[in-house]
Amino acid sequence: MNPIVISDRVTTAIQLGESHFREFKSALSGPPGNKTKRTVKEIAVDIGRTLVAFANADGGELLIGVEDSGAITGLPGFSETEINGLLAAPDTQIHMDTPMSMVKRTSLIIEGKSVIYFSVSKSTDFVHLTSDGRCLQRRDLESIPVASEAIKFDRQEAKSRSYDREFVDGATMADLDWTLVQAVADQIIRGMSPEKCLQYLE
Repeated sequence: MNPIVISDRVTTAIQLGESHFREFKSALSGPPGNKTKRTVKEIAVDIGRTLVAFANADGGELLIGVEDSGAITGLPGFSETEINGLLAAPDTQIHMDTPMSMVKRTSLIIEGKSVIYFSVSKSTDFVHLTSDGRCLQRRDLESIPVASEAIKFDRQEAKSRSYDREFVDGATMADLDWTLVQAVADQIIRGMSPEKCLQYLE
């Protein structure tokens, strides 16, 4: 992606603020006026957990070096090696059995300060886990623990609903197995007509 496009995207994300699709993480800790660098390991764990939660939900963007308020504090005192370590977090902090190939990542300068940008799409290949085996999902402004089976069920249910309502070009009423439709109708209400059953099931 073009650096100018990413820069505009990051600026817009900061203006919009945190949401179901956006998370900001500070690279600093401590009280105002006396903040110190967080460890690379600690931030990398945060990156892994947040990206897993986004991928297991609807996708999202993560900015490192931005406070919850949207203030850009950057990565002061972080070496190039440390920044590269943070950029590698989608590889090191995601479980090896649920790799995340759809992550975009880059470091850039916003308002004179270093910021790291990640974006991840909604996953359909895996239910992703962190490197320590945690399954998380984004809900509103939080990344919460959730059973992987619940995510699989929700995805399967969505596919099923989509399949059931899919139109098939060239299909006619004559293509239906009316005995089978009647059997389904009888399971809903005994004596329901096949036509009424199809209307009921949309």
